[in-house]
Amino acid sequence: MTKIIIRTPNFIGDTIMMLSAYNLLSLEYPNAKFTIVCKKHCMDIFRGFNNIEDIIVDDTKDGGNRVIKIFKLIKKIKQKQYDLGLVYHNTLLDALIFKLSNISQIIGYDKEGQKFIFDYWEKIQRNRHYVNHYVHLINGYLGFKYKKIIPISLNFSKTSLIQKNNKKNVGFILGGDYAGGRKYPSELSIELMHLLSKNNNFNIVFLGDYKDKENHSQYESILTQKNTNCLNLTGKTSVGEFIDVIAALDLLVSMDTSAIHIASAVETKFICFVGKSPSPMELVKPKVNFGSYLFCGEHYIEDADFMNDLEPIIILDEIERRLND
Repeated sequence: MTKIIIRTPNFIGDTIMMLSAYNLLSLEYPNAKFTIVCKKHCMDIFRGFNNIEDIIVDDTKDGGNRVIKIFKLIKKIKQKQYDLGLVYHNTLLDALIFKLSNISQIIGYDKEGQKFIFDYWEKIQRNRHYVNHYVHLINGYLGFKYKKIIPISLNFSKTSLIQKNNKKNVGFILGGDYAGGRKYPSELSIELMHLLSKNNNFNIVFLGDYKDKENHSQYESILTQKNTNCLNLTGKTSVGEFIDVIAALDLLVSMDTSAIHIASAVETKFICFVGKSPSPMELVKPKVNFGSYLFCGEHYIEDADFMNDLEPIIILDEIERRLND
């Protein structure tokens, strides 16, 4: 029985995009048992994956004596005697942890001078879509045996956090101030809330983490004063519950964040606002045909201005169009 261990990327969206590579490995090694090494917030991504034997949380940067934690991690990995290891978090330290864990074959990227550690390595191609970037590494190791990407999906459960009624549920992640140019501007968000308060065709659900909470609470207050049906779950869900709620929505309306990758993996239609993001949208946008992307910043110079012309009425029109698709 083949034993495979994967060090995932640190972010939820990146980890979801890595699942195509995981799917390819599962196809190539159908009887393999997998171990995932990831950050705690990524654990729920792998719920219900039958061939995953263990999930190890990498908490080496989460306080305490880091050196002791690193050696405990190495000891834990070494005990299982893995046949194959993939390093998808591109640091020299992660590569060294796998090397010191006596994994038979290690695959990774040539970054920070670490290619000497790997049995197979590739240079990072910055113009390659992230999904292709992750899949290409394992497909290259396999001699470029496969031609097509395997679609990404996440497991989810029925949730009691939102109630189904005769109206459609639309989720919103408009962002907090931390998000910079990815966030939909607050003044426009307030205008959007006033527009939404005049539309009684759907239920509004606010989602996000604690960093979105202050802004979303302000928007909730506007809707509540107008007696508009809304539910604010911002900062109140685990990652697993977050996935379950997105799966239960009829539509997600979001800035560029991990939520659109979750929506794509649970087959929930989504609308994504495109502003200034960490990566070009063409390199990270989900490979599905049920997402819409709204961008009106072609003529602006400054990143912070990219969404200034994305008027609330444009968003409302797109919401109504997508709900009637």
